[in-house]
Amino acid sequence: MLSFEDFSLSYGESAPVLQDISLTMKEGECLLLTGESGSGKSSLIHAVNGLAYQYYNGKSRGKVLFQGEDLSSLPIYKIALRIATVFQNPKTHFFNINTTRELLFTMENMGLDRVEMDKRIEALLSIFPIEKLLGRNIFALSGGEKQILALASAYLSGCPFLVLDEPSSNLDEGSIAVLKTMLQTLKEKGMTILVAEHRLYYLMDFVDRVAFLEKGRLCKLFSREEFLALPEESIKAMGLRARNKPSLSLPAWKNEGALSYYKEGGFASFSFGKIYGIVGENGIGKSTFLRKLSGLENERGSHFSLFGKELTKRQRLALSAMVMQDVNQQLFGDSVEEEMDLGKARQKRSLKERNEGIIDGQENEQKKTKPHHATKEELLSALGLSELKDRHPMSLSGGQKQRLAIAATLYQEAKLFFFDEPTSGMDQKNMLRIARLLKSAIREDRIFFIVSHDYAFLQEVADEVVEISLLNPSLQRVKA
Repeated sequence: MLSFEDFSLSYGESAPVLQDISLTMKEGECLLLTGESGSGKSSLIHAVNGLAYQYYNGKSRGKVLFQGEDLSSLPIYKIALRIATVFQNPKTHFFNINTTRELLFTMENMGLDRVEMDKRIEALLSIFPIEKLLGRNIFALSGGEKQILALASAYLSGCPFLVLDEPSSNLDEGSIAVLKTMLQTLKEKGMTILVAEHRLYYLMDFVDRVAFLEKGRLCKLFSREEFLALPEESIKAMGLRARNKPSLSLPAWKNEGALSYYKEGGFASFSFGKIYGIVGENGIGKSTFLRKLSGLENERGSHFSLFGKELTKRQRLALSAMVMQDVNQQLFGDSVEEEMDLGKARQKRSLKERNEGIIDGQENEQKKTKPHHATKEELLSALGLSELKDRHPMSLSGGQKQRLAIAATLYQEAKLFFFDEPTSGMDQKNMLRIARLLKSAIREDRIFFIVSHDYAFLQEVADEVVEISLLNPSLQRVKA
């Protein structure tokens, strides 16, 4: 059904991102594509959906054939009628504000009549329970809810071939279970599925083969049985995530410390020198909680204080640095090195202009030490980005962009650090790199807040876990 024949792909004058790929997928097969960040998984996906040639201006050698036709010569709209894609960033899918209209949009573009559209919506809801997402404002959805909506839209296309790029990256456990059920059902219906993924455990029951990419080459191709039989040492050596579902067993949040957030009937406090993991289901308000604490979002009737002194929104912003869930929104430099400098310059100016004595009170509460400020070179080296310092941030892979945003954030002279899903779409090796860096970067004059569904990561890095649903109801955003 799909075959790569000695296929290579490059962008501009750079070295090939894919080299001599030969691979054939049979109809009805589910193939897992895995490997470290930057190994070429997304580029292979783009070679299948046509974006590599007609959007990214890639140059190819060899062939990639779908049902006997060369995909590099087909216009994207013809490919889209046969191959449905779910991208790593769900925001790139949407054309409407209303969620229901977005689902109908796909079918309207295919020229389906109302009867057929109703049938497909009914079939969708029978296997993919997303009623709570219908009739909603897309901009009000969480990252995980947007991912689910993108999956639903791909299903409604009715294409025989489904391509997914890190579909579980922003999903909670419940949503991953729904995703697993959906993919199993689609496979049973005969759909062919190609999924690029770092989070492996939910696929192990039904994937047929596993393709391992390394530096743009297809190094190994396993049957499901062969992959499951590999010793754990081999999985770690390949830089892959665990094949079993991770668990989380960390101390619960103690609700004490110098930073306080309160409103009538609710109170939450956090201590300096600690890393807090923020967990909870998609859409419950984890990202909103970060925005409130950091000053990006105000809330009527709420108050924030540090060492008993009230903090304004401007002061919270001056003290804060954040890695957003979609890091494309915060990369502005012309090179990796320049990106590091931009955030630091802004933060230093902000602290100087807006400090107003807020930081000074810490001297009486904390030990008078001279903390080590990691250098730009140390941060880039710790996250494997040193050799990329002259690259444009937008030319990096998704995982490399994520690591750059983390490095640039830690380079800032902030006190409150916020990380929203910092390891989404991250392989095992780089997940551990980030965990080690955060553990080394926490100091007695800093607090780290990490929103994450990645339990393996939180188990490595967090001191306490805040279950967002257990916060006082008055501090929560009411779930839609």
